[in-house]
Amino acid sequence: MSEIKAYRIPDEYFFRLHHVRPRFKNDVEEVLLYVATSISEMTVQPNDEFKNELNKVLFGFKKNATSTQKTIDNWRTEISALFAFIQETNGYSQPSLMAKRLANNQYLDELFNYFLFSFQYPGGHIKSQNVIKQIEAGVKFKPCHFILNLLIEGEKLTGKPFSVTAEELTQCAYFDLRVTRDGRHPKEVAKLILQNRKDKVEYEHKYVQLRNERTGEFPSKGDTYRYAGDILDYMVLANLLQHKGTGYYYYLNDENKEAINYHLTQNVWFDEYDKFYNADTITNPEIGEIEETWFDYVNSFDNIEAFAPHLEEREAENISALIQEYYSRMRDDRKVPTKIFGDYGETLILAHEYLRTKDGSNRQHLINKIPTPLGVGYDLQSIEIEKNKRYIEVKTTKSRKAINNNRFKLTPNEWDTAETLGDNYFVYYLVINDEGKNIFIIQNPVKQFNSGNLKIDKNLVVEFSKTSGQWHKLLEIAS
Repeated sequence: MSEIKAYRIPDEYFFRLHHVRPRFKNDVEEVLLYVATSISEMTVQPNDEFKNELNKVLFGFKKNATSTQKTIDNWRTEISALFAFIQETNGYSQPSLMAKRLANNQYLDELFNYFLFSFQYPGGHIKSQNVIKQIEAGVKFKPCHFILNLLIEGEKLTGKPFSVTAEELTQCAYFDLRVTRDGRHPKEVAKLILQNRKDKVEYEHKYVQLRNERTGEFPSKGDTYRYAGDILDYMVLANLLQHKGTGYYYYLNDENKEAINYHLTQNVWFDEYDKFYNADTITNPEIGEIEETWFDYVNSFDNIEAFAPHLEEREAENISALIQEYYSRMRDDRKVPTKIFGDYGETLILAHEYLRTKDGSNRQHLINKIPTPLGVGYDLQSIEIEKNKRYIEVKTTKSRKAINNNRFKLTPNEWDTAETLGDNYFVYYLVINDEGKNIFIIQNPVKQFNSGNLKIDKNLVVEFSKTSGQWHKLLEIAS
């Protein structure tokens, strides 16, 4: 019987990275969307007043009404620290760009791309004393950038798609200073993982356990690998990675090359901690002073086109051909109007409207996207089968998993337009996830509100129920 080989990071190179892990991780998409939608219009307030108002929001989520104050405080801290939904300046708090963008776009894959783009060790997402430990250990590590390169180098070595588990990533990179401090190349880590697989090496969790016992930490096996696993999971939610198998092998999502390439070529670094690496002493107050700057940095990135959802190439070709068909047939016009494409959700609804009316009307030339600068209070002009026009405001939620969300924001202009247009005004709430694409259609939201079928708060956050409208499957062009 052959002896089982065990892999162990040498003691002098072992350093355990960690970050805040939300207690709501299994519901992270739903929680973040709920919170962002609720707080995006909150005003600048003293810190304590802002916290109290946010607490009310968190108590309103699902079964949180019976939660303890400590639980709600933990949620608030985790949302603030990890996802930078709150910015504090001179004792005052306000919703951040990260929160406002998610509330307005409701694209969760976009949110996680922004999050991963700036996430690093050390960073202001952990307490000052832990930042100091990472600096003293010499750690400088961008996990998303490293993981993407690791999977690319593995594919080069094997000539086929390369995958990694959270256990392999932890033992061969995440807890190894030769990677996180010394910059060991992802190709060398890929070689190590492949060799360990060839040798049927076991990653002996007990070695990590023993060394953590000496520092007073007693993690379970799952706890040991959860930090690398969290980042891998967030990369899945960003559509950068996919996973398969019971042990969760993570590999590149080749259909999202634009975002992957952006992460690889635009590698940013928060350098405010760099001056402390050669310091004789570092104090908590010195590091604490940088925290506001960290959250400003995280919220400094915007309008990154590579992170916004895009139509797939084949999908875009099909929609373009559909619209071209109607314009050439109805107007003898060979040219599709400019700006007909752009926003992801609006373009899908535009195609839906062409398909919805194709067999019953000869007025498809009236179906158009409305240029944003016009500010008319709706996104699309469409038609009824008989003669009336239909004015459509599109709200799109895009997530990896199917989430239970029935809330979206309207602007004052959109609400005023809905009041003016009455039954000709529609909200199309488009929900896109791995299970499909569906639309909840609400006709005359003002009437639905007056009838008690939907709720609207002071910030025009709409909460609808099944009596507010009807669900429909998005009509799509067969490939």
